[in-house]
Amino acid sequence: MALDLNHEAAAIEADAARWFFQNSDELFIVMHQGVIAWVNPAWTAITGWSREETVGKTLVDFSDPDEAELINATIRTLQTTGEAATEHRLRARSGEWLWFRSRSTRPVRGAALIVSRHITEERARDAAAEAKRKSNELLRAEAGIFAWSYNPDTGVYRVDPDLSGPVVPGSVATIEADGSRTLTLETLITQIHPDDVAGLTQAFFQSVDTGEKQVVSYRHWNPEGQMWSTLRAAWLGTHRCPSGKWEMLGVTHDMTEVAVARDAALHGERAAQAAAEAKAQFLANMSHEIRTPMNGVLGVLHLLKREALSEGGRRLLDEALGCGSMLSELLNDIIDFSKIEAGRLDLAPEPVCPASILQGVIRLLKPEAEAKGLYLHATVEADIGWAQLDPVRLRQILFNLIGNAVKFTLTGGVEARLALAAGPERRLRIEIGDTGVGIAAEAQESLFERFHQGDGSTTRRFGGSGLGLAITQRLVRLMDGAIGFESREGEGSTFWVELAAPKAEQPLAADEDAAATLLEGLRVLVVEDNGTNRLVATRMLEHLGASVETAENGAEGVEAARRGRFDLIFMDVQMPVMDGVEATRQIRALPDPAGQAPIIAMTANALAHQQASYITAGMNGAVAKPLSPAALVAEISAVLGSAGAAAAA
Repeated sequence: MALDLNHEAAAIEADAARWFFQNSDELFIVMHQGVIAWVNPAWTAITGWSREETVGKTLVDFSDPDEAELINATIRTLQTTGEAATEHRLRARSGEWLWFRSRSTRPVRGAALIVSRHITEERARDAAAEAKRKSNELLRAEAGIFAWSYNPDTGVYRVDPDLSGPVVPGSVATIEADGSRTLTLETLITQIHPDDVAGLTQAFFQSVDTGEKQVVSYRHWNPEGQMWSTLRAAWLGTHRCPSGKWEMLGVTHDMTEVAVARDAALHGERAAQAAAEAKAQFLANMSHEIRTPMNGVLGVLHLLKREALSEGGRRLLDEALGCGSMLSELLNDIIDFSKIEAGRLDLAPEPVCPASILQGVIRLLKPEAEAKGLYLHATVEADIGWAQLDPVRLRQILFNLIGNAVKFTLTGGVEARLALAAGPERRLRIEIGDTGVGIAAEAQESLFERFHQGDGSTTRRFGGSGLGLAITQRLVRLMDGAIGFESREGEGSTFWVELAAPKAEQPLAADEDAAATLLEGLRVLVVEDNGTNRLVATRMLEHLGASVETAENGAEGVEAARRGRFDLIFMDVQMPVMDGVEATRQIRALPDPAGQAPIIAMTANALAHQQASYITAGMNGAVAKPLSPAALVAEISAVLGSAGAAAAA
């Protein structure tokens, strides 16, 4: 019976060894009489060499010639001691050199077993970390930043000799044998501005007790300059001393010049900031106040198109609709330009097909061109492909330039050309040529200035806000591009744009079946004060398989989250009674699992800095209004994926 059990155990052990050999992520190489007799599948997966291309060759055949002596030395060590270890390179089938850390053993005479772990990425990370460390040392030394430590058991403040700088400006310190300098913390405190002592010491000794990181700015007396220097110190605990207190490690930087410059500019900066905020608020309010009645007027006019009207009445209606569209375009120009000036216009690059966007703009503007008897067509270079660009801003640039060309052309037509620009960097070149009125020489220099128009006469035949080209130029610069033009008065113009356009892969088509079951079996809460928006969000989420409940404001949302266990919460930001940010904070304060439900902001305020504030408040993501099914699915997938990873961790 014992013999049978031993035999069975040996068989299990052999099966386990074979399974591990076949499925390990590490390379297993069996050598016999100096040549490779067997490799596991990981060899082929990592190096690309097939088993047939490998067996019968020596390890040197795959090694860097410069490492031949290293390989031979390792073999000698293996023959002598029965074991060896080394780091070396092997040539992959692609020609790339890969790094491995190998361990070798000699189970029987004439045979060897080598186990190798692929460490190419690990070595690259180590090299990058070392380069970063050296650059940081150089930066600290050149910037006059010095490192220090404090031992609470001895009360000694010690400056690192390798990053020597002044302990603090004008301080007297003891020079130690190793080149470091020390002084007592009590001596240091006597040189700090009286108004800063309490805050600095409270933060410092709190870290001594807890080890937590602190960053503090304070004023220190500099007797050499007879002035208060502004220092900025950061520190954290490294390890506990025998007393139970934390030893501190910190860095200090003299920020006096920065502080002086900051104080000098502070008053003007505050005034400018207040003016900018007032302007932004005014524009936001005016946009809302103008759009509300304007949308009502245009909506009624569109409804009237379905009514029976006389021929004259229909002409008047078309004229009113044209004026309304022009008013809407002017408002959009003003709001967009204000966002750009305030630095609040964010780009959202994604894989796009520039040729498709160009053709779409051409289709939109073609009726206007044909109504004037003009031709309008596009020429696209064959190998444009897909690029990483902001589709909205690319479309806006094309619409402005092609729209201008159509507007200022009376006979002939407009041709748009799309190609790749010559040069090492992948860039799109767009040219818009027309046979229009051209631009006078004296107007060309200021053409991209805001509110400037080439036709400045009182008749102003062509209209417009004078912001289109200014906005286009700002957008092009935001997209790391350049813009220019050539024009002769009476003969036409050619505007050109070049944009950085990194190559992108065409995105895979959405899996509609998978999307339809994305939220299958999950309970979702929608917190939204607008009834129409609640209905839209509910229907979209139900189409994804969710069971949806709703709340009309933040307070109701918090109460619903407390009562029910939801797998996902959609939170509007601007609501009466309680806004979405405060509701999120209160939900996060609830006991688990209610307090851990993933929350996605659902808002029209979707700029980058606004979304960052939602994340800070405890939300997990944001989706912009008006809701797009594709954007909704993408954000849900991202949030549920990260939430699942966090739960697993």
